[in-house]
Amino acid sequence: MKLTRPIIPVLLCIAFVPSLALGQEKKPGNLIWKFKTTGQMESSPAISREGTIYVGSSDSYLYAVNPDGTKKWKYKTRDRINSSPAIGSDGTIYVGSFDNYLHAINPDGEMKWRFRTRDDVWSSSPAIGSDGTIYVGSDDGYLYAVKPDGKMKWRFKIGDRVWSSPAIASDGTIYFGSNDGKVYALNPDGSKKWDLTLPAWVASSPAIGSDGTVYIGSGHHLHAINSDGSKQWEYKTKGQLVSSSPVIGDDGIIYTGSIDGYLHAINPDGTKKWILSIGWVDSSPLIGNDGTIYVGTHEGYIYGIKQDGSKKWSYEIGTAAERSSPVMGNDGVIYVGSKDSYLYAIKTSNKRPADSPWPMFGQNAQRTGKASSSVVDKIQINAVSKTDSPFTISFESKSGSTYTIEVTQDFKQWSEIGEVQGTGSSVKFTDPRLPIVPFKRNYFRVKLLE
Repeated sequence: MKLTRPIIPVLLCIAFVPSLALGQEKKPGNLIWKFKTTGQMESSPAISREGTIYVGSSDSYLYAVNPDGTKKWKYKTRDRINSSPAIGSDGTIYVGSFDNYLHAINPDGEMKWRFRTRDDVWSSSPAIGSDGTIYVGSDDGYLYAVKPDGKMKWRFKIGDRVWSSPAIASDGTIYFGSNDGKVYALNPDGSKKWDLTLPAWVASSPAIGSDGTVYIGSGHHLHAINSDGSKQWEYKTKGQLVSSSPVIGDDGIIYTGSIDGYLHAINPDGTKKWILSIGWVDSSPLIGNDGTIYVGTHEGYIYGIKQDGSKKWSYEIGTAAERSSPVMGNDGVIYVGSKDSYLYAIKTSNKRPADSPWPMFGQNAQRTGKASSSVVDKIQINAVSKTDSPFTISFESKSGSTYTIEVTQDFKQWSEIGEVQGTGSSVKFTDPRLPIVPFKRNYFRVKLLE
């Protein structure tokens, strides 16, 4: 399974062919399969780069599930798992448990190590830094930084439970909330950068915007906080708790749920774009590459919602699905757990998650909680046709890498028109579409997947 890296703006050129959206919806909202555990699922699934889905259950097991819905293996802890797994670059899976341990598990299901805290690792899920450091909170009132070998790097004392999952900015700053009603910013060495007191305890996990703004729920508000710790704005829901973790679209719109029964879409300036009545939402939404928002509810539904706030489809699970946040891989399938003990795989019209600063809980399908770097690779362009039809481009590629070519006419909606496999040398791409509408200005971009 491959992750989209930040957009690589290697090419803007004109060709006289229309921008046609490829890939039509095929039964979105249909169940592909469901996988049964023997306990409730409040853990949010994660997907490895190879496509394995990992999810915890209250039966004390972490499950590894193949993309076809069959069990690969299960790993036993000593108590329930509400924490969501995070996957390191080497394939190691990290997950917290009520047994007071952070567990590191090899991709074959064998224990690598476990790190002991002094209380439950409840809903705080691990985040993984660029150097491999694992950050996780505990009910013992500490945020821990653990080295990849399982030894403690440092710990930071809060004095109250940490249910919020950390988020890591591109400069290495670690953000998280606590039940003491504060949001904390820590330096990579464990020293405090700042803290900000909010009106109520913080169970929501932060999302980080492309400009460094931190979005997090507390009480019945969503808060936007500048990277220096000053408050930018706060958005009030209908008077109920916001424990849902926000996500951010590629247009900067912030989405969050609330137990007020609504999904909220909020403009970057903190004003309401729209609200949609769907039911109690604790989980974090997910945004697909066409802008569709996916979210589960306490009432037992998974929704696909259009960017304008109208319902696209719904799938009825029949029992609460408000705690497990959906995840999407590059095949467009979403996976989500439920309190009925099942992991669900549901078809969507998407090919992958949105190319946005924070499209899902944990930022990406591996749930690393790490913001995308603003530094992008450069691709060497060898040849480009700017006037010919069809449009062609040749560029140097890395062996084993995958490149996608996308087109737009308005810089708002991008459509994928092809994919190229890297060979370690120059590769050529030709636009496969017919020039139905001549003299239409098109802009192309190349993106590297890894």
